[in-house]
Amino acid sequence: MMFGQELSLPVVVSVVTAICAVAASWGVVRFQAAQHDRRIARLDERCDALGRELSTFREAAAQRFVTVEMMSKLEERVVGAIDRLADRLDRIIEARANGPRTG
Repeated sequence: MMFGQELSLPVVVSVVTAICAVAASWGVVRFQAAQHDRRIARLDERCDALGRELSTFREAAAQRFVTVEMMSKLEERVVGAIDRLADRLDRIIEARANGPRTG
């Protein structure tokens, strides 16, 4: 091969076709990347919104829902009230059993 030899038409067409294919592929990749960037931005906004919503829910839940400590204190109060009621009933039953009998 000589340096001064001209390239044949099929070789030139092949090279140009390859360059066009690479350029088109690059354009498609850039377009898809831009689409993905926009989608990621929307998802980030949605995640932020859901995070804010979750924080709001947690605050509301902390204010509304009963904690284990609160349930324990309530249980103690209910059991204490039942015990006092049982003591009163025991005294009433004993008083009737030991009281004067008329008959």
